[in-house]
Amino acid sequence: MKWTPELRDFIQEHLNDDTAGLLLAAQRYQGIDVPFAVEQIEARKRLKGKLPEWYENVELVMGGRVPAEQCSSEVTARYKRSIIERESLCDMTGGMGVDFWYMSEGMKRAIYTERNKALCEIAKHNFEVLKDGKHPEIEIRLGDGQKLPIPSVDIIYLDPARRAGDGSRVYAMEDCEPNIVEWQDELLQKAKMVLVKLSPMVDLTNVLRKLKNVTDIYIVAVRNECKEVLVKQAHALGEFLHAECVQIHCVDFLADKTIEDSYNLSDVTEITVVSNGVESYLYEPDVTLMKAQAFGSLCRRFPVYQLDYETHLMTSDDFIADFPGRIFEVKEQIPFSSKVLKRLKKEIPQANIATRNFLLSADELRKRTGIRDGGNLYLFGAKVKDMGDVLLLCQKPL
Repeated sequence: MKWTPELRDFIQEHLNDDTAGLLLAAQRYQGIDVPFAVEQIEARKRLKGKLPEWYENVELVMGGRVPAEQCSSEVTARYKRSIIERESLCDMTGGMGVDFWYMSEGMKRAIYTERNKALCEIAKHNFEVLKDGKHPEIEIRLGDGQKLPIPSVDIIYLDPARRAGDGSRVYAMEDCEPNIVEWQDELLQKAKMVLVKLSPMVDLTNVLRKLKNVTDIYIVAVRNECKEVLVKQAHALGEFLHAECVQIHCVDFLADKTIEDSYNLSDVTEITVVSNGVESYLYEPDVTLMKAQAFGSLCRRFPVYQLDYETHLMTSDDFIADFPGRIFEVKEQIPFSSKVLKRLKKEIPQANIATRNFLLSADELRKRTGIRDGGNLYLFGAKVKDMGDVLLLCQKPL
C-alpha cells in the first residue's frame, strides 16, 4: 500500500466526483493510482453516515467497497465495547478493524488477526493514525485464524464472512466463513468468553440449538433496521447451558432516542392475550423485539393485547409512553373490501402504509389504492381476531 499526501489530497478533492469519469480520465492524473483512489472514494461514500469518526479523518485508509459495506457502524461497534468487561481481546476476523478498534479501548492486550494481506496493512496504518493513549500496543497477525495458534485471552471475537464463493449472501452459521459451529469447542477452551457477530437474518432457535454455553443474545438495530445479532458464549463447561437461562437484549439506536429492552428466554411464552377488537391506541413493537419474537412477554409486561395470534401489533385503551416501539392513535377502522379500496385514495391521498398478517403486502396495498407515500397519517392493513382483514388509519399521538 503506497499511501502518500498526494493520494490523500486527490481523494478528498474528488470525493464527490463521478468515479466512472475519474477512471476514464485516469491518464490525466500522473503519479496517482486512480483505481485505488476510486475504491477509496466509493468506500468513504458508504461510510459517511455509518462511521462518521473515520470518515472525517482524512489520514485513514478504507478497506474497499465490500469491507466498507460489511464493517460495523460506529454506534454498534461502541455498543460491543459496552457489553464486555475484560482485559484482553483477540479478533479472529479483523477485516477493516472497526469493531476491533472500539472494542480494544481500555484493554491491556489486544490482538488483531486477518488473513487478507492488504486489509492487514491498512489496519496497521489506521491503528497508528488512530493511536490515542486509550488502547494497548496492538499485536497484528497476518494469517488464517483457524490455522494460527489460538491465544489464551479473555475474549475472542469473530465476525464470520457472510458471502458464498459466488458472492451471494448467506445467513446460516454453517455457511459462513469460518464455521463457528465446528470451531466453537476449540475457541471456548482458549477464551473466557466468545462473542460472535451473526447476520440479522439468522434463526435464533437454530443458534440456541447449535451453539454451546450461550449466556446472552443481543439484537442490535439502528434507526429501526436490524443490523446484527451478537451471541455471547461462556468458557467451555463440558455441557450446554440451559436455554432458559439465556438473556435476550434488544437495542435500537434511533435518531432521537435509544430503545433498550431485556428479558430472560424463560419468560417467552405463546401469545394468550388477544384483543376483542381495536382500541384507542395501536402499538408496533420495535424491530428488535419483532426479531426476538417477544410478543408474549410484551403482553404480560404492558396492558396491551395482540390483534390476532399471528398479527404482531398490539392495542390498548391506555397510552403507554414507555412501550418499546412505535405508538399510534387509531383514528378510524375500515373494513377491508375491493369497494373500499377504490374510494380510499380520495379520502386518504397520502399515508405511510404497512401490513401485518394481511391479505396484501404493503406494496400491493399502495398500488391498489393509489395512495401516495409519506405524510402524517399511517395506514395499517392487519388481520384482527373475529373481524378479519381491517384497515386502521392512525396518526402519531400529539
